[in-house]
Amino acid sequence: MTTAREWQSEIGRVLDEEIRAATALLGILRTERETLKRRDMEALSRSGDAKHHALAELDALDKDRLGLAELAGIPADREGFGDFLESLHQGDGIRLRWQRLVGLLEECRERNEANGRLVALQRAHVENALAALRGVDKQPSLYGPDGHRQQAASGVPLSSA
Repeated sequence: MTTAREWQSEIGRVLDEEIRAATALLGILRTERETLKRRDMEALSRSGDAKHHALAELDALDKDRLGLAELAGIPADREGFGDFLESLHQGDGIRLRWQRLVGLLEECRERNEANGRLVALQRAHVENALAALRGVDKQPSLYGPDGHRQQAASGVPLSSA
């Protein structure tokens, strides 16, 4: 790659691939949310595998883009790369792709965090149900002298034989 035009063409190609991969990840995260709501563990496992694959692809593409930035002497961080794109005279297409990618990745982050909150809520429900079955008071945990969390039994059995 010797000219600015060639560099812009190559960085545009990588950004297009990143947009495609981020869009795919967003779809996976949406599917994961529905799978979590249905509590379909088999589908959730498949979704996790697909998410892992999509993240690996995004990571590889990110390294490609960072390599191109380094080759051109451009700051590799998000802000520096964005600032450089703002300085391009004929970089409108690349700037728009970059903005789209940043927006997609932000939406992916938000959806992933929302899915994580749903998992935590479902886990808390399961833990509370198990605690009730065991006759354990599932109030906030206390810490013992050793610094480890301790649960105090409520002493109220649900049933006896």
